Amino acid sequence: MAENKNSLPVESEIAKQLRKIAGDLWGKTDTAPVAAEPKPKKEKPKKVVVDQPVIGIGNLWKTADETIDWTDALSHSRPSDGLADARLWRFFHEKAAAVLAGDLKAYAEVLKISNPLGELTEFADDIRIQPVGAERLESRFTAKAEYLEKKPRAYCAAVSIRIARDLFACLPVEEVAVQALSDGKEIMNVTYRRDQLLHRNFSFLDPEAFAEECGAEYSI
Repeated sequence: MAENKNSLPVESEIAKQLRKIAGDLWGKTDTAPVAAEPKPKKEKPKKVVVDQPVIGIGNLWKTADETIDWTDALSHSRPSDGLADARLWRFFHEKAAAVLAGDLKAYAEVLKISNPLGELTEFADDIRIQPVGAERLESRFTAKAEYLEKKPRAYCAAVSIRIARDLFACLPVEEVAVQALSDGKEIMNVTYRRDQLLHRNFSFLDPEAFAEECGAEYSI
């Protein structure tokens, strides 16, 4: 068979055309296409954990329960802020008129259900509360021996202030009397008035000095 002298140039021309097409597509025929790098994954925002201060005898008086707004409870059968426990709020709503009228039976029922001093059993024993008038509550506790060993007056003052703050938050009384006992004997008594606690910065308050300012008497 006769050799086709024009075959190689034709193939060469085709190869040139293919290389030209490839160059148009990729820019350079000797460079492979670069794969797109994956976008970095967005990290989920880390939850910010706010450490709650540990409550101890050294800062016990600095915190207190949320104040119950009895006028709001009277007006609304459901919590207006949407945060309070619905069942407990219904109870407050049912008792609000009697509480605002100074009914001692209603006071006693509210104290039993809400248990405002339940958090203090770590710091004091046999805590009792008694409504004695529309404007006055009385409370007493038995001091724990381990706390009396170091700073007995500061300890009694700290517990008594916290008791007063929680009871003022619970019921619309004007004064709270607190008595501390040890071995069945009174070692401290003080009466706090609501107006004495208003506008106080409890974060910087000296509990012993404040208790004395409010007329605290000690036998220790």
